[in-house]
Amino acid sequence: MKISGWLIAIPLTAATSLFAVDELTLRLEPALEAITPDGLLAHIKVLASDEFEGRAPGTKGEELSVNYITDQFRKIGLKPGSPDGSYTQEVPLAGIKSEPRMSFAVRDGTIDLKYPDDFIASSARLQPEIKINNSEVVFVGYGVVAPEYGWDDYKNVDVRGKTLLMLIGDPPIPDPKDSSKLDEKMFKGKAMTYYGRWTYKYEIAAQKGSRCDHPPDRVGWIPLFRRKNELGQGELRDRFAK
Repeated sequence: MKISGWLIAIPLTAATSLFAVDELTLRLEPALEAITPDGLLAHIKVLASDEFEGRAPGTKGEELSVNYITDQFRKIGLKPGSPDGSYTQEVPLAGIKSEPRMSFAVRDGTIDLKYPDDFIASSARLQPEIKINNSEVVFVGYGVVAPEYGWDDYKNVDVRGKTLLMLIGDPPIPDPKDSSKLDEKMFKGKAMTYYGRWTYKYEIAAQKGSRCDHPPDRVGWIPLFRRKNELGQGELRDRFAK
């Protein structure tokens, strides 16, 4: 009798589980059917349209995006989850609009750099103005100290309290057997190592005591980029030779 009891109980349990799964499937079916490739594409076309202007925070595009998504939540029956009864949560944001100016002075000559053609300057520090005046500039190559590669751009260079000028990326060392390729034994060839990243260059500059000796997120670092209208070495020489 005990064996029969178990035999009867097992099919009943299985039937109950199947019924529960079927019920859940039926409940989810309308929602699952509502998610279609065409439906997703329709939302993407709206949000990615020119009218939404890129959806950047604090812009008309952000407001349009929030309103659109909120309206979609409302249409599918989602209840607001914010304590104030809305679909959104207030998040404090700070906007920074930079108007940087920069110049180099060599001997009796001065070169004013044009933003953003000649340089890019930015800062995440929430203060009205950040200045670095009359700071000596030291060129440190790629700004890399890599003992495992026998490389030290800071060797015998005193950079304490000075502004550093360096090249981005890893040092491109040609392959001694084929100068058209990079040496895989030096900075992993074409692959970028951590030495080539900006974060490393900021860190090593701070360790060496350069003038920008605060964490990168708290100081105005100034990357200088190569541009089409960049002053060539010859033009710089000519301008300062006068």
